[in-house]
Amino acid sequence: MFPSPTHAIAGPSTAEGDVLPPCVLEVRILGPLRIRRGGEVLEAGELGGPKPRQVLEILLLNLGTPMSKDRLSDVLWAGQPPAEALPTLESYVSVLRRHLQPGQGKSGPLRTVTGGYVMDPALVDLDVSRFSELLHRASACEPVEALELLQEALGLASAPLLGDELTAPWAEEARGNHEHRVCRARAQAAGLALSLHQPERAVHWAREALAADLLNESAWSSLVLGLEDSGQPLEALKSFEQCRRTLHREMGCTPGEALRGAHARLLRLTGGEARPFAAVSADPPPAVGMPNSIPASIPTSEAGAGAATLRILIVDDHRTFAELLTGALDREPDLRSVGSAASVESGVQLCRELEPDVVVMDYHLPDGDGLMAATRVLEQNPDTRIIMLTGDPSQDVLRQAAAIGICGFLPKDGSLATMLDTLRHARAGNMVVHPSLVAQIGAPQSAAAAYPPGPPLSPRELDVLRLMSEGHEVRVIANSLGISIHTCRGYVKTIFSKLGSHSQSEAMAEAEVRGILRVKSDVQAF
Repeated sequence: MFPSPTHAIAGPSTAEGDVLPPCVLEVRILGPLRIRRGGEVLEAGELGGPKPRQVLEILLLNLGTPMSKDRLSDVLWAGQPPAEALPTLESYVSVLRRHLQPGQGKSGPLRTVTGGYVMDPALVDLDVSRFSELLHRASACEPVEALELLQEALGLASAPLLGDELTAPWAEEARGNHEHRVCRARAQAAGLALSLHQPERAVHWAREALAADLLNESAWSSLVLGLEDSGQPLEALKSFEQCRRTLHREMGCTPGEALRGAHARLLRLTGGEARPFAAVSADPPPAVGMPNSIPASIPTSEAGAGAATLRILIVDDHRTFAELLTGALDREPDLRSVGSAASVESGVQLCRELEPDVVVMDYHLPDGDGLMAATRVLEQNPDTRIIMLTGDPSQDVLRQAAAIGICGFLPKDGSLATMLDTLRHARAGNMVVHPSLVAQIGAPQSAAAAYPPGPPLSPRELDVLRLMSEGHEVRVIANSLGISIHTCRGYVKTIFSKLGSHSQSEAMAEAEVRGILRVKSDVQAF
């Protein structure tokens, strides 16, 4: 792999406009190549031709690191050097020296080393080195100073690396590495601006980062939180939805806890109460702006459910809980409550009449338990997906639920975000049990019996899973395993599918419950 320009050794660092000693070259490779030597400026077309210029650029990308002639030839000619590559390369270097260091021979910035060449970092002031130095300094500063250093660095990086080299493979690879660093710096600047209560700057840098990498969840968080802090809740909600759809489409996962928390606050600000289920008290006044529940007698079409909308029936004898959940469902564009019931008998009857896609059912009902109701519902419509709510499961209940075909077991006092995610992704044949419930019934090995056996993970999938459990992002995992980002994303999606999970944290919890992997105790499911 071609080295990243950001790993170059820093040379003499100057601000724009400073006068350098005549022997020092001020070189800019961010944007079109530009070299200043004393009072003279050399452009890309004044270095003896395209190939000599490319030799210089390759050496600058490796500032301070000697490159052998064989390696230079291999990079310059994309692995297919001509028969006379070495003498041709030497002639290019001679041409460069006449332009860069006239009268200095081999004693100028372009030096000869054993078997190759090197650009002397003491005699070259390179903008990419300055960029890296600023990032390094920012990492060790307090937030106010760090943000200013990052802004200065990002000002340097406003133009693409190697603007004169549009198609050379080595330039494209170096440009990609550099753009990744710039994107991370923008996301870092956004986070710092947010922490310093500068939401407008946070939004600016977050959008810049997302323009380069839509999978940067840190940038999404800064964007949504920045919009929230700047008094733009509707824009923040739109950004959250775009984030959710992007992560689901590209990675098969959902936003993290910080974004989900922001989403709940924004729903409250814009007219709805998205509270944890445990916060429901006896008959509280309805939340401002909360939609009324849809009566069971209204046909689905009249309730506004579209072809792609999940139709959900709630079976719970706690009326306030059912109303709050109905309101939350109706605020989601892809979910719709079709009614509610308060007993086994009424729930089974409504399932027969309305044929919902998903049933949210309390385990404890006045005339029986949820397992009895679920059995009857699935007998009349096996395609119905059932999510059971409880606070006190047992191993036997979980085993029965898995045998019946229930899709998930969630705590009734869990978060709304967990509930909505589970409703969207639960499917028959792979029961999801929230880790907080597993903890109540004993060791993970006992809980694993509640799961039907699934397809095993391949050795490569296990490698990806282990790196995921250490908190690494997809790019880092791909680099560690020597695979492309696209291939790595494919492994992640396959892992999620095999584990019946829909987010990275859920996959970690699922793997631990099944005994596939031991993960750190601070990893949260959902």
